[in-house]
Amino acid sequence: MAGYRRRKPLVSFEYGTRIYAPSEGERRYRVVATDADGQRVFHKCSSEEAARQRAREIEGRLAGSVLLPGRANAPTTVGGLIDRYLVSLSSRSTRYAERQEYLLRMWVRPTLGDHALSAWTPSDSEAVLDRARRTLAPSTVQNVGSAMRALVTFGFKNRWIPREADPMWLVRYSPTAEVQGQAIGFIPRSSLPTDEECNRLFEALDAAEQPAWSLAMRLKHRSGLRWGELIALRPVDLDFEPQRVVRVHRAVEQSRQGLTIKGTKNRQRRVSTFPASLVGPLQEWSGQVERARGREGLLFPGTDGGFANRRTFQRIWARAARDAGWPMKRKTAAVWHPHDLRHVAACWMLFDVRLDPAVVATVLGHANAAFTLSRYVGVRGDLSTTVTAATESW
Repeated sequence: MAGYRRRKPLVSFEYGTRIYAPSEGERRYRVVATDADGQRVFHKCSSEEAARQRAREIEGRLAGSVLLPGRANAPTTVGGLIDRYLVSLSSRSTRYAERQEYLLRMWVRPTLGDHALSAWTPSDSEAVLDRARRTLAPSTVQNVGSAMRALVTFGFKNRWIPREADPMWLVRYSPTAEVQGQAIGFIPRSSLPTDEECNRLFEALDAAEQPAWSLAMRLKHRSGLRWGELIALRPVDLDFEPQRVVRVHRAVEQSRQGLTIKGTKNRQRRVSTFPASLVGPLQEWSGQVERARGREGLLFPGTDGGFANRRTFQRIWARAARDAGWPMKRKTAAVWHPHDLRHVAACWMLFDVRLDPAVVATVLGHANAAFTLSRYVGVRGDLSTTVTAATESW
């Protein structure tokens, strides 16, 4: 029996009943459980189907006589589970908690809020995702699905949802690649603004008397900094010689509680760079900030001298994009967003400067080079023409 205890069960049920596959020298499946009196129950069955049937019978008896921990105050509806889950997120980052709250309350609660938790099925989850797919981008639909999966996992851990009744079973919510061999989330360079279009945007910001933001976007356009990292920069974070360096050690997080300093994404303290053409403007601006606010002052502050507000800048960005002749989704929203300049920087490093992908991943703060390649490197031009030309001399 000592050998049996070391084996992993083939399947485990809600009330602790386990099925073990046959071991060496034994052809039968074993069903092991503990009854309501604490006595061990042990059965051997000739097939897995028979073992599962016996396990279900034992689980049925236990369900009527054993109260699982937490069941006394278990939520009865999906809406109640959502409320319990959101309360449990107090130890997570504010941004994560607020995102989960938005996704669940906007997309899951309207459809399933009053739905009985015990009656929640995969078809109900599909209905939520179908509603989301009608109006949301594939990446946001994936976030809705991930939030529902996190909700179900929370229910599993508290034994409020039986694991054999998974309401997300076989529910697909991740987007699929449009082209074979191309990663999900691939960003073709042709979908991004060109350098000429970016330069028109910078000139429009200058013309709108926003020289600081023009310089900030020029820096983002080549260093690939995220918004939170950019607005957290100080003169002390820049070096101009012997190397041109931007030290990325912190970022600003925006939530309903306000703007606060946090660590960078992936917890990576890293170093980025900028081209020689920006040395003069950056050095001059950094000097002005240092004289006015010291080396710890913000390089690109908001109107009140504190951290810049993203929404305020979005209005500045939209006006400049319109003045630069950029395509617009509507009068107050350009097709391209400030974050797209980070993608432009990545493509510039990979295809124009020809830096090694591992270097680009480190500079951008990606988790690994594989993500960088999947994000930006794909088939460019006609595939047949490319491979035919490459194999012409063989």
